[in-house]
Order: sequence, then structure tokens, then C-alpha cells
Amino acid sequence: MPSEASPLTIDGLLRRRAAVDPERPFLIHGQQRFTYTQADQAADALASGLLQLGLSAGDRLAVLLPNVPEFVLTLFAAARAGLILVPISIRRSPAEALARLTKTGAKAIVLQADPSAYHGADQIGNLLDHRSEVPDLQHVVATDDRRAGVLAWEQLFKGDQAVEAPTDPQRVAVIVHTLGSSGQPRGAMLTHTALVRNALGVAATLEASRDDVFLGAVPFSNAFGLTPTILASVGCGASLVCLPRFSAWDALALIESLGVTVHNGVPTMFALELQHATFDSARCVSLRTGIMSGAACPPDLVRRVRDEMGMDLILAYGLTEAAPSVTMTRLNDGPITRTETVGRPMDGVELKVIGPEGESLAPGQEGELCVRGYNVMAGYWEEPEATRQVLDAEHWLHTGDLAIIDPDGPVRILGRKDEVINRGGFKIYPGPIEMVLRSFPGIKEAGVVGVPDTIYGELLCACVVPRPGSDVRLEALLDFVAQHLPSYAVPDRVLFFDALPRTRAGTLWREYLRERVRIRGRVWTFGKNVDTDAIIPARRCNTADPRELAKYCMEDADPEFVKKMRRGDIIVADTNFGCGSSREVAPISIKAAGVSAVIAKSFARIFFRNAINIGLPILECPEAVDGIAQGDEIEVEPALGVIRDLTRGTSFQAAPYPPFLQRIIERGGLLAYVEERLAERSA
Repeated sequence: MPSEASPLTIDGLLRRRAAVDPERPFLIHGQQRFTYTQADQAADALASGLLQLGLSAGDRLAVLLPNVPEFVLTLFAAARAGLILVPISIRRSPAEALARLTKTGAKAIVLQADPSAYHGADQIGNLLDHRSEVPDLQHVVATDDRRAGVLAWEQLFKGDQAVEAPTDPQRVAVIVHTLGSSGQPRGAMLTHTALVRNALGVAATLEASRDDVFLGAVPFSNAFGLTPTILASVGCGASLVCLPRFSAWDALALIESLGVTVHNGVPTMFALELQHATFDSARCVSLRTGIMSGAACPPDLVRRVRDEMGMDLILAYGLTEAAPSVTMTRLNDGPITRTETVGRPMDGVELKVIGPEGESLAPGQEGELCVRGYNVMAGYWEEPEATRQVLDAEHWLHTGDLAIIDPDGPVRILGRKDEVINRGGFKIYPGPIEMVLRSFPGIKEAGVVGVPDTIYGELLCACVVPRPGSDVRLEALLDFVAQHLPSYAVPDRVLFFDALPRTRAGTLWREYLRERVRIRGRVWTFGKNVDTDAIIPARRCNTADPRELAKYCMEDADPEFVKKMRRGDIIVADTNFGCGSSREVAPISIKAAGVSAVIAKSFARIFFRNAINIGLPILECPEAVDGIAQGDEIEVEPALGVIRDLTRGTSFQAAPYPPFLQRIIERGGLLAYVEERLAERSA
């Protein structure tokens, strides 16, 4: 572990290792082999070639490569030439790759031509076709392409320019893009000191040595792949086995054939390996340790990895803006700490938890986790305002993650601040519920989001993907969840999907999922008036229970409606709906019952005051009323007027709302609309 007085640069880390272990195998990929000396010499030659292209210190060099030796060599060559590396994930679409190149003003990019490396996209062809949109890009370098306008990788190694690497360890080494809360990519500027010192701290925690063999399964383009994998292996003189694209079969084969001892990965990787048909504990006898991080780590999965893969697994917490490691468990921690927490902070890293007003909270209290130390980014590339949102004047990084720091030091991550669901005053985190759902037999994926509700504020909606051929019973699933979680954390609604929406980074796209499930449920059809003076006379409303009121409201159509329905269900009304004089009781009780939308044959027949007043969407669509049967599951997008019958595979387009009504709906009801207009007039 380096001290503050002896920081290193990335290129210096490799040069020092080559001097200590010159013939030690470093990079392994198929038949490709590089010793530390060979890698150091290749980095020198590549740095020289890059400088002869006209690049100079501080210029940005992008790399769009899978986990191959060329990526690693480019990393060290860029550092040696004083360039700033901009790694781009191979999962990015051509448009997303162009956006990152444009934003950082990259002057050159290194990539390969094989579309299979980029999920079928021709990244080189796209760059050549859109060259004018990236004015700063001067050179496209390919490891395996000879088309016009592309420079061959081998040509760079013919450079003979002397290279004198900059020595300032506080200069920016890489710009790693991360998605902010807005969903827009932001480039975190990480310094040489942050990356190298963090990597050496990781290697020390793993008790890694030159006898270890790291598996390069985590994408090299993200901070988890750069620091705890590439740089940590160099820091201790270990070998690094490159896995270009993760598959459980390939990972298990490499572990067995090459004697991998250190396996870093996200929870999904380990789960896929354990579930693979070829998994056998005997294939993993070489494994010693490794890091599980990058997502919530289910305790049951952690225990299975330790028991069945035979490795002394370490749990960690980090984020791109912190280079990335913040906390890690230790090999000698007790069973609870090493399974249910993410450990203690790295040396040189400070932590605190703050409340809503920014006040520091005592140990054991829940709040937003803040980080300060050598590893914190210099800021977001050319985004000062975004930087100020997460880095305060005292250089505390506000992570957006909710956590508890135990009195004796270990940290428990509860979830994202913007993902907390407030159901009737209970703060609920999706992660633990999703873990329980995924552990139910027959469930492949699970995501939990909150949907608005008049009574509870938010309701829990569980979206699950069954495994092919499985028969998942809703009642059994809910009973299972109830056995493992408190009653307030049992989902109010469970919806079944073929697949969950995910970002290109592979994380659950919660915003999109939340919008999709906001109005989705079974249909209840009504062909006659409901909510009339005859149905709800005042003398029958001696109750404060909104569901009881809703029961009276619906009794003319179906007395058992409220008992049978689930929150989020939708009404299809053939004639009038909510058009009596009980205008104060009816709309509130209908919404309280859980109705999320009304589809009507004729909007003119709907007295909108009883539903629109409280922001309940009403869509006029005669075709939908005639084409949807009671019990069908439908999905509604009010803003677009789209109605999908998921049971029958049909869709309908509702008539657009009149402009004045659209404004009322957007503001959440007539009362909110009037209040807003009054405020505007008084301003």
C-alpha cells in the first residue's frame, strides 16, 4: 500500500513491475502471451506511435475494445504518452459511442472491426460514415481492419519518437462515463494517484501476490475492470487472463484450464456460473478469492459462492466517481460482516452519512453516504454544474446511495436515494425484495418499483420474469415473500413479463419500468350507470374507510368488485361513469379502491368532474370498449392515448384529450390546476 509520499502513475506501475518481474507472464489471451517486459516494451512503442500521429499530452484517446490485450496495452501507452484515455463500453450503440467521442473531443480511437464484438454493430463503418459529426477525431486505429481511412494498429509500433512520460501523478489519467440520475452520461475524471493507489489497496486487501492469476471477466472499460482487475494485477505482479465477452461456460473453462485464483465479478456473473449445466465444484479448486460488487449482493448467493466455488469471497462497495473502491470486507472478518455488509473503508478514505438537511448522522443512523479521499474524482468532464451537484466545497462526494455505518465500522448499503419507495410512511428499498423474489423457484428476474397511490402515497409493484417452462403461482410467490419480509414490504401488485427493460449497461431501467406499470392491470367492465344518488345516499356513507365507500359506489354494477379487484385495475365503461351528485365521495372512493384509469365509449358521457378532479385518466375509445373483455390485462399510456390489450395482443388509439383537459390531467387534477392558475395570477 503506497503512502501519500510515494504516489505512482499508471505507466510507472507497469515499468516498476517489469523491473521486478521481467519474465513473469502478464497478459494471457488464447495463444497471445505478454510477459511484463514485453508489455512494457509494447507500451513504449505504442506511446511513441501515438505521439508521432501528432497527439500531445492532455489529448483524449478513446478505446472501444473488448477485454483483449490490446486494451491493456493502450491503457499503459496512453499514460506513458501523457494522454487521457476515454474507454467506451462495447455495449454502447454507435450513436452512444459517437456522443462520447464528441463530448470529450477525442483525437484518436482504437477499436476492432469485427461486428460480433459490438453485438452486431459496425462501429468502424459508423465512424467513417459520421466523421463530420466528430470534428476533433483525426485518427481511427483498428487492430484488424484495412479499409480506407483506417490506420492499422501495427503501424503505430513503428514509431521511434523518444517518450518521456509526464511525472505528475495528480493529472487526469482516464475519463470513465457513468450515468447520472438524469440518465445522461457524465465523464468522471480520475487521476493517476486515485487509480493506482486504489488498485494497490485492493491488491493488499485480497492479499494478492505474483503467484495469483486474475480472471479479466469484468469489462475493462468500466472502473471495476480498470482498477481492481487490470491495475491490481499489475500492482502485485499477477497474471491476467483476458475474457473478451463474458459467458459462464468460457469463465468456468478458463478458471479450470489456467488455474485462475482471483475472480472479480458482479453478482449476476457468479449466479450464472453456479447455474450453468457444466458447473462442478471440482472445476474451481484453483480459486482463492475475488470481489463481488457492482450491484446488491444477495447473502444466499454469497454463501453459495463460498461453499460451492470454494473461494474466500470479498464484498465491496464502490462507484465510478471514486476510482472505484470505497469499502471492502477483509479475509479475516466475521461471518455477518463478510456476508451482510460491504466492509470498512479503504485506507485513506473517509466516510460519513448525512441527513436531509446535510447534517452528519451518528453511527447506526440511515442517510446518504458521502466519501472523501485520494480516490474521489477531479470532477465531471466539462460539466461544472453537474460536478457541483455531487462534490461539495469540502470535497465530499455525495454518492446518492443510502447507507448505515455500524458503530463498529462496517457499512450497509440500503439502496439508491432516488429508488426509495414510501408506502404509507414506511421507507422500502427495492433491493432486498428483489433478492427474495429471485430466490423463489421459477423466477429468473425481478424488479420492484413504486407506483403512485392516493391513499398510501406509493404502492409496491413487483415485475417478475419466470424461467422458461416454470409454473409460478401468484399466491405461492406472495406467501414466500411474506415469510421472508415484513408485511409492509410484500408487493401490492405482481406483474409478469417476458423480459425486464434494461439500460445498455445492463442495469434495470427503473424509470421506464415504473412508467410502464403505472397504469397496467385487469379490466372491469360496466355497462350501466354507477355512482348515482340512488346508490350512495348520504345515510349509507357513515364510514371513513375509503374502500367501504368504493364498495357502495360500485354495488350497482358488482357488489363484490372491491373485494375482487387488485390495486391498479382499470375500468372500461360502456355508458356513464361517476355522473351522480355524490361528487365529493365518489371520485375519492373510486381512486382509493385502486382504479388507475377509465376507458370510455364516449367521453361526452363521462362527467369528468368525478374522475379528472383527482387526476384519474379517462380515455375515449369505443373500439377498446368493444374489443376488451372483463379480466383482460391491459396497459395504458395516457400521454400517447395508447391502450394495449396484453391478453389478446391488440392495441387501440384513444381520441386525444381536449387541450384544457390535458392541462388538468398533467397537473394532477382540477384542484391542483386551479391552485396553479390562481398562483400565476397573483404573481
